[in-house]
Amino acid sequence: MPPMPTASWMLATPRAVLYAEQRRPLPLAAEPRPGQFARAARTAEEALRHAPAGCAVVGALPFDERTAAILALARPRCRPRPPAGRHAPGPAAVDLRGDPGYLEAVGAAIDACRARTVQKVVLARSLLIPGPTPDDAPALLDRLLRQQPDAYVFCVDVGNLRLLIGASPELLLSRTGNRLLLNPLAGSARRHADPAEDAAAARALLGSPKDRCEHGIVVTELGRQLDPLCTELHIPARPSLKATGQLWHLSTTIRARLRHPAPSALALADLLHPTPAVCGAPREGARRLIEALESGPRGYYTGLVGWMDRHGDGQWVIALRCGELSPQGLLLHAGAGILAASDPEAELAETDVKLSTLLGVLALR
Repeated sequence: MPPMPTASWMLATPRAVLYAEQRRPLPLAAEPRPGQFARAARTAEEALRHAPAGCAVVGALPFDERTAAILALARPRCRPRPPAGRHAPGPAAVDLRGDPGYLEAVGAAIDACRARTVQKVVLARSLLIPGPTPDDAPALLDRLLRQQPDAYVFCVDVGNLRLLIGASPELLLSRTGNRLLLNPLAGSARRHADPAEDAAAARALLGSPKDRCEHGIVVTELGRQLDPLCTELHIPARPSLKATGQLWHLSTTIRARLRHPAPSALALADLLHPTPAVCGAPREGARRLIEALESGPRGYYTGLVGWMDRHGDGQWVIALRCGELSPQGLLLHAGAGILAASDPEAELAETDVKLSTLLGVLALR
């Protein structure tokens, strides 16, 4: 199969690859401010009412409203996803041992949880890898598509010679008519090459009180937000397991039937984003801690990448296992959910594994 064409927006599901080679930016507010996500959803809905058949809104939302959303009208094209490769991701090409600043931040977050300032906060760390540039995007995307066959692989031009690129395991939502599907993930454990050891890690995660609590916070909050909008809401009582090449995750598949008139996919994304899986709970208290403890703004990391059509149907995934390619290199991000019972060294180790998704493809350069 020929390589992916150069596109300013691409999102691969486990079955197909959607891409948009030409986009017409939507007129969003020049200065990001509170409420921009809701305004962006209304702007997208209005633009689609007047758009030719076959058009959709594609783009990316940032983690918070201090960074501008990127949305555009486009006519996405679809092609089959390339087959999975035979080679596992390579080893990390960078020494990840230790990050005193992150350990200190996690300690402060644990203190806040124990003081009941927040119940949970998700803290991220960043790592700049010099060398890769946007010119490397096609090769890196091809490797991600083949090495992460069940992931949502994406690439978005976010301006200023930067490309957001990644392979996320997490679907925020998919809306088709009045039917809604969500797949929140929270709680993780490292995978192992030995099958017996790997199976033991999966069982331990499924039985971990800390991880079950972390996952439950996410699912409970999503259910609370969705309940007024739904005539039916099915949330399994217990999580299941979802595997990536590097990690086991606790996973819940939520299915719902929306009341009429059903909110659009982007309006629903505005309501739910950011979830406790990437921010924390309560949301505003977690946001304040993130701003105080992280080294800089997240930008589009833990934001959303997706699309919506003129019927309001669409799909939005959480931008995880990702980084920004620029002429300066690849800026990677990874985070972990912090609770009162967290261990700083264990949370640091979890972010190391998450960074390995992109570090693995770099090792094959």
